[in-house]
Amino acid sequence: MPKWFSEIEKETIRQKLIDQGYRQFSQFGFKKTNVDEIAKAAGISKGAFYRFYESKEMLFMDVIEQVEQKGRVEIMTVIEETGPSPRARLYTILKKAFDLFGELPILHFFTSSDFDMIATGVPAQKFQEHIASDQGFFDELFSRCQKAGIPIKVTSTEMVNLLYPLVIAFLMKNKLDGKGFGSNIDSHLELIAAYCLGEVTLQFTTPESVFEEKKKG
Repeated sequence: MPKWFSEIEKETIRQKLIDQGYRQFSQFGFKKTNVDEIAKAAGISKGAFYRFYESKEMLFMDVIEQVEQKGRVEIMTVIEETGPSPRARLYTILKKAFDLFGELPILHFFTSSDFDMIATGVPAQKFQEHIASDQGFFDELFSRCQKAGIPIKVTSTEMVNLLYPLVIAFLMKNKLDGKGFGSNIDSHLELIAAYCLGEVTLQFTTPESVFEEKKKG
C-alpha cells in the first residue's frame, strides 16, 4: 500500500471501493463496469486501485461476500418461524436464501460469460476461501435449525454440496431455457429439504469440482 495511506485510510478506501463496485456492477453489469470510474468515485487513482485489488474480478468477489454477509442475517431470522412440518420449515429457509440471492441488483445483468471470466480470473485459493466462508455459515445454520426443532440428518457440508449446483445454474440461467426456471429451483429446494431430513437419498458433486470444471472448460 502507498506509505501515505494510514491503516484507517486504507480501510476507508477499501470500503469505498466495495460500495462503488456494488453500485456500478449493479447499474452496468460486470463487463461494462470500468475500474477507472470505480477508482474515481472512491477518490483514488487507477494506479492506487491496483494496490488494493489485483483485478476487477477480485473486487467483485469482495463485493459479493459483503452482500452475502448481510443476507445471512436475514436468513437466520427465518429459522424460528413456524410451519406445518420440518420439511416445510427447512424449505422456507432455503427458499428465503435463494429469493434474496435472486433479488440482488448486482446479479441482474450477470451472464454465463461473466461467470467464466470470474472463474478464470480469480485464484483458486480465493474461491476456496469463499467456499469456506459459506461452509461456516451453513455450520451455524445447521446448528440453529437443530436447536429450533428441525431434525437435519445430513452434515452441513452435504447441504452446501447440494446447493452449490443450483447457485451455478442460477448464474448461468441466461445460457439455459428460462421457461419455468424459478419453479425448477423451487422443486430442487423441496427435494434438498427432504434429503436433509433423511426422507430421500441423493448423490452430489462437491462445489470445488464445479469450479474446476468451469476453469477447464
